[in-house]
Amino acid sequence: MNPEKPLAIVAGVGPGLGAALCRQFSAAGYAVAGLARTRHHTNALAAELEAGGGSTLMLACDLTDEAAAHTAMEEATDRLGPPEILVYNAGAIAMHAFAETPVEDFDRLWAINCRGAFLCARHVVPAMQARGQGTIIFTGASAATKPAARFAAFGAAKFALRGMAQAMARELGPQGIHVAHVIIDGMILTPKNRDRPGVTTDNTLDPDAIAQTYLALIRQNRSAWTQEIDLRPNVETF
Repeated sequence: MNPEKPLAIVAGVGPGLGAALCRQFSAAGYAVAGLARTRHHTNALAAELEAGGGSTLMLACDLTDEAAAHTAMEEATDRLGPPEILVYNAGAIAMHAFAETPVEDFDRLWAINCRGAFLCARHVVPAMQARGQGTIIFTGASAATKPAARFAAFGAAKFALRGMAQAMARELGPQGIHVAHVIIDGMILTPKNRDRPGVTTDNTLDPDAIAQTYLALIRQNRSAWTQEIDLRPNVETF
């Protein structure tokens, strides 16, 4: 591992967008710390990035647990240096009729989609404030602005994430920290989604293309920062 490379932390690394972000950041010269609930799909990703000359650390972590998130973030920064980038990409979804929504599901979706983001961001902000720079990106969803029927729990969680991102941007922007919220309006073409009926490369979002947009956000000049952007396939209705 090379501690001289700037550190990008990706919290929520799955085989779709999370993995694409890790590849994109590694190729751009960042040391990458990836956090996932389990290591079963990140071991191969770490080996791939390291074979290409990348500095990589993959950690298993329940991002909704305060102590676990703190420990993982501490290990990442202790081993790879101060964070330049945090992307909170963890997410969970469930669909229920409102009156049949289990309280446990409501709490679980809020914890994964919003509480975990708060815990991770709270850890990196002081270091970014001390250096007067940094980027924090939250992966949102169309439910953050227009949740559909039967998505009350998911919509509430994504609305909360969006609200937190806006408040952070207003507070931290003048301190040199770029906070952006990305609305993913459509289905991402993950390995799992490829097998769904009707799914094609034309009606889904390419995770590599999304990752390129994240990198473009990070590279924006502070005179023209984007706080929120929405991404969707060209055939998606909105």
